[in-house]
Amino acid sequence: MTTKLLSKVQKEDFSREQGVMSGIEALDKFTGGFRNSTLAVVAARPAMGCRTLALTCAYNQACAGKKVAFFSVTLPETQIADRLQNIHNILGKKESGYKFENQIFVNNSAQFEINELRYEIARLKLIENIDIVYVDNLLSVNNFGTGDYATVATVTEKLRQLSHDVDIPVVALSSLTRSCESPQRGGHPNMYDLRFEKVINHYADTVLLIHRPEYYGIKVDDDGNSLIGYAELIIEKSPNVRFDTAIVHFEHDGPAFCDKK
Repeated sequence: MTTKLLSKVQKEDFSREQGVMSGIEALDKFTGGFRNSTLAVVAARPAMGCRTLALTCAYNQACAGKKVAFFSVTLPETQIADRLQNIHNILGKKESGYKFENQIFVNNSAQFEINELRYEIARLKLIENIDIVYVDNLLSVNNFGTGDYATVATVTEKLRQLSHDVDIPVVALSSLTRSCESPQRGGHPNMYDLRFEKVINHYADTVLLIHRPEYYGIKVDDDGNSLIGYAELIIEKSPNVRFDTAIVHFEHDGPAFCDKK
């Protein structure tokens, strides 16, 4: 009986919805969405579009009727609203029965303390029944971007525990070291480029990295195909897949991420 059940699970098609879908089909077919009770970390070098990806997913989810909480230290509420409107102008999900503005709850503060953050997310879950949380960014919580591994571990562990407590996905943005920017690698990142990699890898259920080769001056591939607007969402860790890469389009005018055109 156990053997048959495991066999069935191993053959299961993970393209079906298992969590809160990102709205980017190329990514969702690998992950099945951001799963409840999990911590996902999305990381990239500056200018790769880490926050843009989070806001694009938040917009897609809001248009699908999900309630989204977005916590940010780096951007004021007005800028977040402007960027979501720009994404709307690009993606134009006007057929949606939901106004994305009514579905997204924004909290911006000069600094987040982990216990206050946990309290506010739990409150929003109770009062508004939110479906997913974004934290921009992981290294701003408790203002710990100083290399203190013990504090990083505490914050990351508590965010993961929070996802279990409220039974929704928590998506935290983070950053990469400069090691991926060597001429030999051309900006292509991997798990070991994560700042505080050992801690984040231990607690995160999903790790997603972003790469846009055109930013590093690589505008065509080996076969001469254009890489303008080409972006890779590299799934380094996931409950569903061991490793894979979703190829998507980066729209500069939004900016926004969407499925490959």
